[in-house]
Amino acid sequence: MAFSDELRAELEREESESVGKSFGGTGQSRSYSVPRIRDWVLQHLSRPGAENVRTSLTRIAMHLSQRGQTSVVASALRYSFLIELTDLKVGSTKMKTRWLPGRILMPQDGSFEPVQGVFEPGNDPRAETFESCFEVFEAFFTMTADALDGDATVATQLMNFTANTRVPYEFPIAYRDAHSPQLHSVNNTCWCFNDDARWLAKARPILAAVQGEDGRAIKKIENSKLSVKVYKTDRALTGKDKTNRAKRWEVLPGDFQQASLQECWSVERKLTEQLVCFSNFLPGVKAEFVQRGLIALDAEITRCPVTLATLDYPAFSATMLAAQHGRSDYQVGHMMPLKRGGRHVGDNVSWQSADGNRIQGDLSLDETRQLLLGIRERSAELGI
Repeated sequence: MAFSDELRAELEREESESVGKSFGGTGQSRSYSVPRIRDWVLQHLSRPGAENVRTSLTRIAMHLSQRGQTSVVASALRYSFLIELTDLKVGSTKMKTRWLPGRILMPQDGSFEPVQGVFEPGNDPRAETFESCFEVFEAFFTMTADALDGDATVATQLMNFTANTRVPYEFPIAYRDAHSPQLHSVNNTCWCFNDDARWLAKARPILAAVQGEDGRAIKKIENSKLSVKVYKTDRALTGKDKTNRAKRWEVLPGDFQQASLQECWSVERKLTEQLVCFSNFLPGVKAEFVQRGLIALDAEITRCPVTLATLDYPAFSATMLAAQHGRSDYQVGHMMPLKRGGRHVGDNVSWQSADGNRIQGDLSLDETRQLLLGIRERSAELGI
């Protein structure tokens, strides 16, 4: 049997044994094991039909350690064949293949009331045939090998990056155009290790190295803010996609929560730059950011864009270490709300105080400032 046929059977078997009732099925429910499929691939590269993957991996092995190579294989499987969709209850996400049919909540024209529809090639732009997915799989390795061969600095940067991912299997290969009529295809896939990703490859290890109580606080900020808020969607029962904690680049194109992987990187970079510039931030960590050219020596102290109050790191750290579910004194805000047409990009996000977030609500930052100016002017007129 050819390599592609055997691989397809392995991917489908893993789905049948893990997807459960999430998409209208009746099978078992557990986590989809990408590592099991990864190990299968590494053990069967001598099969007929695996020549392209084997050749590219040989080139990749010239630059990356064994750990780096296995990371590439796992990321290639995740990107090429799998998608993490929100289940019918909009309670969580579940991994499945892009070609096996499954039921999800889909939009209907002229209404926000969702209906059950079938996720399958031809009925959802994110679904694709196995054959097309396999072409993407082969191209994934070729693009990675070409990038490593073409720039001697990529190997170290890529190793630093993949050792400190914010979401599982995060890798610098993504779509060229989120609105392409052939979304998940070779022609719409590109290597995208851009300036933001390179910046994060240097910045993430610095934060990850913080020890003790400070390290625990940083880890909580990373997990609850820089991972969840940056890369995953909120719970939504309106819009094109009924979603909850899905990857932003895997929701339906055109949905208000959709953002490309590259846009998410720009958001993480902006929030990390601002975090390091909080008042009284860890001086040794900030000095390392300055020394490595990640922030300017004279960078301004971070302020809430609404109240203009300085944001204090010790206060943020304390609230994270004693965090209560659903409550945070420091939040991530969009200057133009996503439901108002704002994009999830670095230029449109900022840390906000809880007061600033409450004041802004669903307004844009400009509208919020006009509201506050109006209150001040009327207060002066009335002698208050």
